[in-house]
Amino acid sequence: MRAREISLKNQQQSFSHRLSSLRSRVVGQGDDMLILSCLVLTALGLVMVYSASVYVAEKHFKTDWSIFFRQFRFLIIGFLALFAGMFVDVQVYKKWIKVGMVVLVVMMALQLFTPLGPVIANTRRWFNFGIFKLQTSDLARCFVVVFLAKALAKEPDLARRPNLRFWMVLGFAGVPILLTNLQPDLSGSLMIAAVAGLVLFLGGMSFLNTAVIGSLAVPGVVYLALRHPYQIRRLTEFIGSRFSGERMEYQTLQSLIGFGRGGFLGVGLGQGKQKMLFLPEPHTDFIFSIVGEELGLIGAAAVLGAFIVLGIRMIRIVHKQSDRFSFLLGSGLAASIILFAMVNMGVAIGLLPVTGLPLPFISSGGTNLIVSLWSVGVLWNLSRYSSLGYSGLSKTANRL
Repeated sequence: MRAREISLKNQQQSFSHRLSSLRSRVVGQGDDMLILSCLVLTALGLVMVYSASVYVAEKHFKTDWSIFFRQFRFLIIGFLALFAGMFVDVQVYKKWIKVGMVVLVVMMALQLFTPLGPVIANTRRWFNFGIFKLQTSDLARCFVVVFLAKALAKEPDLARRPNLRFWMVLGFAGVPILLTNLQPDLSGSLMIAAVAGLVLFLGGMSFLNTAVIGSLAVPGVVYLALRHPYQIRRLTEFIGSRFSGERMEYQTLQSLIGFGRGGFLGVGLGQGKQKMLFLPEPHTDFIFSIVGEELGLIGAAAVLGAFIVLGIRMIRIVHKQSDRFSFLLGSGLAASIILFAMVNMGVAIGLLPVTGLPLPFISSGGTNLIVSLWSVGVLWNLSRYSSLGYSGLSKTANRL
């Protein structure tokens, strides 16, 4: 009995030692506020996913906990991705990105043209691994950022004087964007393209060249935006409701009703009515509306404030990078999180047409959560090696 007590005590001491060692490797080593704001958003997201999904889960899965438990399982994987981002040397991504891009393109092609890509709501946005489905567009935005960061870091003049090599790099980076659009996922492909354009601009491309390439892409974007009837309907309803007084699109109307019901303090957590199948996709695309209804203006402002803190910390980290690859990598990952948050919240309050993009850390969706947590982990990793001696953002500002 005495030996068992000693063994148990030794195990407890060993666990405490490992926990203390892990804490010493994390706390104070990088940007703690970055991790804290990320964890606050993630915790709130888990609560809101349950609250927003109860009626959808009951309808489709016969139990109100099913979507919550699925998100919780992905959160465990997400924390592993967070720690991987925090402690894996970023040079590893540079070394293996070409292989990763080839694997990604093959996966996306199989997803589009074989049964490995299940058809959900007339789209092929997921790759079926059997035990879980992977949304490849979320992987694509990270892979494209790493690929462009490596190319622009290896050849500093690549973006300044576009030549055949530049167009080859741009073409290879554009393949996942094209495949994302074919799923079809227009908003996802446009977001990846926007982040890629920012990385190119920060990597040395002049404002004029960026504008020219952007303008050349406009006809293609217009064609893609008008290729499907539902996309035409979304745009016409959005434009008509703003400029001709026509009735606004159904999702936006229901979202605004939710914010109106919430008022300043909200109706109370779990007490919202818009999630009772009035608002489509309340746990994904329009979860910010459920936050506004149940937690009120205070809750919505708190979420916005947490994203502002997260954005400021990410920009500060990027600003201090002395390594060109780290600067471009951090800029692209930070931009993807900030842009997704801005667009999702803009859609929820009626400033933008409906896009179907999730709110990072908050919306239900496993791949997006995993990728977002990994991105924060990488930025925390970069914060450990910040320097005040050089700023890529300052160089960009000088070009402007």
